[in-house]
Amino acid sequence: MTCGAFVYIIYDMNAKKQIQKVNTFTAIFQKVRGGYTTWIEEMPNVISEGKTKAEAEKNLKDALELMLETNRIMSFKDAVGDIERRVISLSVRPLA
Repeated sequence: MTCGAFVYIIYDMNAKKQIQKVNTFTAIFQKVRGGYTTWIEEMPNVISEGKTKAEAEKNLKDALELMLETNRIMSFKDAVGDIERRVISLSVRPLA
């Protein structure tokens, strides 16, 4: 089993440009009375719920999107001077 956040970049080979970047995370679903509680394994502060798995997943995606947007804004909030952005890769070991 592979776990961790992954980034996939999709290219248009004809136009030779990047079309889309897709981040992949691990969603955990727990059946509770009245529906499902769900969270992102790699980002424990991203938690949501729903009456169905589909609703819980949609709500979780919304919560993750908001958290990532907030993190991006906050990461530059106090930054001054010469700043470099760089994409890094990390291999994540599967759970035992």
